[in-house]
Amino acid sequence: MINWNLRKKIQNLISRQKKGDGLDGESGYRDLTPESDTKNSEEYIRALHWAIKNKDVKNIALSGPYGSGKSSVIKTYLKKYPKTKYLSISLAAFSTPTKSVNGEDDKTTLLADDWTLDDVDENVIEEGILKQLFYRVDVGKIPQSRYRKIKKLSYWKMFFTLLMLTVVASAVYLEINPNVLEDFKNTVINNGAFFHLSQWSSYAVFTVTIFGVLLLITTVLKYVMSNFRIANINLGDKASISKKEEKESIFDKSLDEIVYFFESTTYDTVFIEDLDRFNQPNIFIKLRELNTVINNYDNIKRKVVFIYAIKDDMFKDEERTKFFDFIVPVIPYINATNSGEILRGLLKFEKGEDGVYKSKNYDISDRYIWKISPFVQDMRVLTNICNEFLVYKRTLKTTKLKDEEMFSMITFKNLYPKEFAELQAERGIVKQTFQEKEKFVINEKRKLEKQIVAKREILENVHSDILFSLQEIKHAFLGFLSYDNGTYYPLKNLQINNRSQYSYGEILKEDFDLTKFDNINQLIIGYDVSNGCYYEQSHTVSNVKQKMASEGSKYLKRMNDLKFSEKSKKQELISEIQNLEEKIAKIDGYSLKELIDEFGEDFLPEGISKYGILKFLLINGYINEGYVDYINYFHPNSITKDENDYLRSIRMRNKAKNFAFEIKNLQQVSDRIYDAEYRQTETLNYLLTDFMLIQCSDKTNKKYYFDGFELDKGMNHYQFAKEYINRGQNVNDFISELCKYYRHMWKNIAEDVSLLDETKYNYLSLILNNTTMNQIVVLDEVDRSKCIKNFIVEDEKSLACLNGVSSDVLIELISRQSIVFRKISNVGANAEVLNYIYQNDMYELNNSMISSMIKFYHPDLADGLGNAHYTTILNADINVLNNRIWNDFEAYINHFVLGIDENVSENINAVEDIIERLANANIELAISVLDKEKVSWDELDECCKNNVEKDKKKEIWNYLFDNRRISSTWKNFEYYYIEFGITIELLGWFNENCSDIVKSEKTDKIDNECIKNIIINPEIKVQAVEQIVDNYNCDEEIEFDVPKLPKDKIDLLVRKHYIRYSLSNTEKFKNNAIDSFCVYCREYIDKFVNDLPSVSLNESEVVMLLNDTTIDKHFKPEILKKISAGIMTKKLAQTIASNQFDVDKVYVESAWKFLDNTERHMLLVYYLQVYSVAEISRLLTELGGEWSKLSDNKSRHKEEISIDVNGHNERLLLQLQKKGFITSYQEKNDRKKRCFEVWVKQQ
Repeated sequence: MINWNLRKKIQNLISRQKKGDGLDGESGYRDLTPESDTKNSEEYIRALHWAIKNKDVKNIALSGPYGSGKSSVIKTYLKKYPKTKYLSISLAAFSTPTKSVNGEDDKTTLLADDWTLDDVDENVIEEGILKQLFYRVDVGKIPQSRYRKIKKLSYWKMFFTLLMLTVVASAVYLEINPNVLEDFKNTVINNGAFFHLSQWSSYAVFTVTIFGVLLLITTVLKYVMSNFRIANINLGDKASISKKEEKESIFDKSLDEIVYFFESTTYDTVFIEDLDRFNQPNIFIKLRELNTVINNYDNIKRKVVFIYAIKDDMFKDEERTKFFDFIVPVIPYINATNSGEILRGLLKFEKGEDGVYKSKNYDISDRYIWKISPFVQDMRVLTNICNEFLVYKRTLKTTKLKDEEMFSMITFKNLYPKEFAELQAERGIVKQTFQEKEKFVINEKRKLEKQIVAKREILENVHSDILFSLQEIKHAFLGFLSYDNGTYYPLKNLQINNRSQYSYGEILKEDFDLTKFDNINQLIIGYDVSNGCYYEQSHTVSNVKQKMASEGSKYLKRMNDLKFSEKSKKQELISEIQNLEEKIAKIDGYSLKELIDEFGEDFLPEGISKYGILKFLLINGYINEGYVDYINYFHPNSITKDENDYLRSIRMRNKAKNFAFEIKNLQQVSDRIYDAEYRQTETLNYLLTDFMLIQCSDKTNKKYYFDGFELDKGMNHYQFAKEYINRGQNVNDFISELCKYYRHMWKNIAEDVSLLDETKYNYLSLILNNTTMNQIVVLDEVDRSKCIKNFIVEDEKSLACLNGVSSDVLIELISRQSIVFRKISNVGANAEVLNYIYQNDMYELNNSMISSMIKFYHPDLADGLGNAHYTTILNADINVLNNRIWNDFEAYINHFVLGIDENVSENINAVEDIIERLANANIELAISVLDKEKVSWDELDECCKNNVEKDKKKEIWNYLFDNRRISSTWKNFEYYYIEFGITIELLGWFNENCSDIVKSEKTDKIDNECIKNIIINPEIKVQAVEQIVDNYNCDEEIEFDVPKLPKDKIDLLVRKHYIRYSLSNTEKFKNNAIDSFCVYCREYIDKFVNDLPSVSLNESEVVMLLNDTTIDKHFKPEILKKISAGIMTKKLAQTIASNQFDVDKVYVESAWKFLDNTERHMLLVYYLQVYSVAEISRLLTELGGEWSKLSDNKSRHKEEISIDVNGHNERLLLQLQKKGFITSYQEKNDRKKRCFEVWVKQQ
């Protein structure tokens, strides 16, 4: 029910707005008084009327919180019942009274800062009630009242009273002294005669004079009486109401007056409002007592009702039900939950087509309403905010102000009027907030700048350090530590602070922890001393702490800084610097809201939290740096206080404002800056720069302003230029103007180690696009540095990074400054610019540039440059490139073909071209190319076929043969053979490749004679000869001069039957090639054995043939027979003993005689079978040793024969067993010895 009523109230409010009532009506304003026609209040009126008419109800409470509409209920009731005899008492609670009822001065005239309503004295409240009672009625209605009220003095009434008194007084005086009249008449006539007036004229003047005097007296009396103040109210002869008597209250003293008042008047209803604001319950008790007295007084024949408008919590627990006879609760009309709906109604919100509520007349969003409305919970305040908003909006309409920000400022004004007044005086909590913001920004910038300085110092140290590696600095550092008191100690290890010991090599390692050198108190050096031998000594470094503090720390810093020399870490450090600079620039331009979003609200002034809505408005940016526009008029020729501070900082050369300081009155500020002051660092400002570029008509001011950039030897102007460009507004105009004056601009940018290359290119692009070529040349040649040229040349991606620059500008710059590129990346670069560079030789002839050129014209060929450089260039066939290479061909070959390690895949056409161009002039270089490029020719005559001298050609061909760079064919053999004959190089090639050559197709020139010449040539290896004879079938026998051939070739020719069998050849071999005789005999053994009768062989020849294991042993008995057994020799005997073949017993018997026991042992192993058992017994006896034990075979017995390493004993035992001389033998193993147990067979 309550929510339904509330909803109806809001709908009624909105409907009234649509009808033109209230804020959107004809004037747009609403009064702050209670409404007299409150809708949905019927039940309140009904209940109140019932209570008033009830004879038992004399004290009624209208109970509800502040702003709930209690006053409106009262006003509505009185409108409905206009005949009600009522009194209305409302006590203002905004200041203490300045006068008491009895006229005494009150000591409190204004509210103290810590004054509260609870501090108000009860007597003051009672005085207020009495005043409102007695000053309500005319004094004529209460004539017997002792309170005397001042009546209004009528001027003419006073005049006529004086006139009547004068007439009466004159009449009485004439009655007493009748002669005076005649004397008076004569006096008047005589005086008139003096002025030449007639009798009647004299009377007229006298009358006018009398009236004038009376008017003057009346005026004086009026003035005196009007300015006369009564100190107190006299109560006849009995008493007066004064604060001096403190024991008795005002009500007690004036009780009879109050009763008399109600007795003399007809009032029967008293409405008492705002009494609860004082938190004085006792006053309610006194009022209730007063009501009881009035209603019990016999002379008052009517009921008098007191109706109190109070807050719900005025009385505790059940007290209020005991105090009041009837309570009418009033439901709050507005609170934190519905103030937004009411505010939407006041500001005439309507639902748009998109379903979003919007204000019809103001740029205020629905979202904003819901944010701010919970802070306003009083209808009067809400209405007044809307009224004042409208006044401000209409008054300040000349400036472009945001409605939401203005509404926020008015809300703040109504909720915190004192703080708003302080803000208008440029002080107070709001001003303090923005001052704290500036302090915080300055502190944050200092912190960031400190970080930037540290990081820049690292970059500068890395850039300037003459030692380029960490290890180099470590060597220097250790050398520094090793030198003490004029002596150098060859450091081997270090011991720090009596703790760990570190070797020299360990310290030099990249991952060694340098922090170990921090806080050194003791340092012991270990070093080797040589005195015949090496031994280690130690030395304690003196004053090591001071040594480290003075110079050692510098080494440590250099080592730490050098970590950033790596490109990735350096780029990372530069990025960090740029991020910090961007952060500084952002902080400079941050609004309070943005600063709070970024850093939180800790920097806000202490105590701001108690200003709830103010903190909300500041945090959300509804009250911001532009607050001045919302509280003051704008005067066209004025400047703000902050702008004046800015001008003062320029005059005093004390920078007080950051670059982003907002200057609103640019023309006025500019007019107040002197010419020379424009050059100062303190003048630098974003908005002023914008003004100079766009609106400033005074060229002198502009010149002075931009002159400052060149004249500033510090970095403030340079830093400003960077930040202004990064800001992104009017950049082109700024660069154009800046380059006219700031000659060192690009040089400073190029040398700034804290900038990423990408950022530098952005700056350079801006310069090239917005500056004349003459100015660009000036920037490039400042201090003869060629800074633009060098910057572009040193980076291969420069053209790609400058792709945003006009091609005409870049071409003109390249041409005019003679820029010769060492490296170019085509990706992203302007094709027109690239073509100009390549076609006009504006590049160094290096591998990178050639690669870029090939990629530009023939991207499909570019990969070949890595391993086939000249091949790729020939395939690309770029005239300008070819001509440039051929003009200094030897340099090209040395640098690229030979200089690139991976360039090993040139094709044969490219190599042939190189050889033909180089062979005659520089054969060594041509050979070097051949040596690197492993190119082979299928046909030799294709190499050096054009314009190559014969001796150079031979040298080239010889190289090809020596290095197997020619196909192994008889045809290529023939080409060379015809051109130069058989040479060592040809034969060497043949030796190496004969297996392939002989398999190839023979030409007509390869005949038996050629083959013979090849074979007999001593340079031809036997392997080559073997390949020839295996693959070349001679139709007829080739006659070789055998004695002149080496053995291996003879053996090969014999085996391959190139030397055939004949008795003559047999004799030749016996006489001239005895080393190959065995090979010859073996190869033709059948024929040789058949011809043995015709062949004479001596002992050595027989022995040689018998010892040849490759000759089948069944041929050997016939060979042995060429020597008679009777002429046996030791050598022949040994040959028989060491070879096993069928030998007649006579030869064995003859050999036995020439052999020692060991040899005889082997003879028996091979030839035992030729003897009988009886002969074996004899032979064993003759053999002697342990074998003699076996010779006795008359009885069966066991003997032991040792086991030899070669196994000969076991072989002989096996033969004896086979012959039946022994029955068995077996190996015996025991701990003492190993042997064979042999059983001799009884014969």
